[in-house]
Amino acid sequence: MGICTLITPINEPRHFGAEELFFSTTDLKGRIQRANSVFQRIAGYSWDELRNKPHNIIRHPDMPRVVFQILWDYIQSGKPVVALVKNLAHDGRYYWVVALVVAIPEGYLSVRFKPTSPLLAAVESLYAELKAVEVAIESVANDRKAAIVASREALNTSLRALGFSDYDGFMQHVLKVEMQSREASLSKLALSATEPGAASQSARLDSFKAEAELFDNLFEALNVLFTDLEIYAEINHGVRAKSRNVTDISDSLRVSALNGVIEVDRLGTAATGLRPVLGWLRELSGEITQEGVRLSVSLEKLAKDMDLVVFDLSAAKLQTEMTARFAHELLDHASAGHFNEGTDRMTEGAIGRLHASSCDTVGRALGGLSAIKDRLKTLTESQIKLLESSHALRPIYLTGRIEMADGAGAKLATVFKDVGEQLEETAMNLNGLKNLLQDLEAHLVSGLSRGERVEEAIAQIDAHMNAAGVSL
Repeated sequence: MGICTLITPINEPRHFGAEELFFSTTDLKGRIQRANSVFQRIAGYSWDELRNKPHNIIRHPDMPRVVFQILWDYIQSGKPVVALVKNLAHDGRYYWVVALVVAIPEGYLSVRFKPTSPLLAAVESLYAELKAVEVAIESVANDRKAAIVASREALNTSLRALGFSDYDGFMQHVLKVEMQSREASLSKLALSATEPGAASQSARLDSFKAEAELFDNLFEALNVLFTDLEIYAEINHGVRAKSRNVTDISDSLRVSALNGVIEVDRLGTAATGLRPVLGWLRELSGEITQEGVRLSVSLEKLAKDMDLVVFDLSAAKLQTEMTARFAHELLDHASAGHFNEGTDRMTEGAIGRLHASSCDTVGRALGGLSAIKDRLKTLTESQIKLLESSHALRPIYLTGRIEMADGAGAKLATVFKDVGEQLEETAMNLNGLKNLLQDLEAHLVSGLSRGERVEEAIAQIDAHMNAAGVSL
């Protein structure tokens, strides 16, 4: 039985600042192993009350079970996950967090911050609906599994209504929006500098100071890379729009050609000269449709991969800032002589685990950027091929227009009018796509160049930690 069942919830928030970040690590069974003092303060527990206790001691009864089922499904499969979570403090008050949870070698790491965007109100309403679904089933059948299944179906329905195909898309949107909102809500995201006192000659204090400076440098380098996220998001929006247009126009060309063939057959000898023209039109439009479908599939994959890169870069920035702030926290404790047995047990080795996890996320993000850049050449070739096919269709269209002078009928005139408009739209759309892909490539090159500075900062941290004997 979790400790949270013994606490009476109070409908009052437990306040903390948007600038504050906190973390906790657990073993594979979800028992708390390490945390920072911000988590301890906000949760309202002593170190002894937290260590080796199930993380669900802070679970609020308002939370639907399905959210935690989703969290477990993701992290047990090795995937990072983000969720808005309402937690229960020791005094019964609540506090909402944006939680990023990732797997680490010996368990799981959760980094959390205060939600500040309008998303929270919508999520609160959604969670209330999901909780009602679960309670209704459990009160009748006492079947938690059935309740979670029904709640998951209700969640998926709600996400689709909001325009998200799955939870992946939703959580990527949540992290991006909440990170941007947090940035906007803070006048300055500078990490607090610590000025050690007379005890600064101790080797331990010097090591903490060096780590804090190194993590500040890494955070600054990654923050520069983070500034490109909105540009990536805008380009991605354009790529998705072009992908839909390619599919729609290609299909319209195919339908127009088919309508033309049907009308020629109906007219018989009155449209004899147009019969081979419509045959060519139908054949080439079919090829364009197939190429358009292939390009659209590739563009949609590109858009999804870009969404994942934006997610990973946001997560990397969050994790890196968490590590830098924790390094300053340790330096503050060492400077003031506030380390004790409880603090040592809950913080020992945590900096190495935070850093290793953030490096995994950084590596995944930079690897994603590089992979997308490598694929752009193939996408550009496909776009050029489709444009050449549409150009090849134009002489056939013009031949048909000439044959139309013999008066083959209003329906065929409409067919060729539609084909002409579709060819113009195809050219305009593909040229716009070309510009988007070129813009994306330029930003990817810039991003990867900035990524080199991030990797250099990581290498400096790794060298320092290895010299200090810190396990990574």
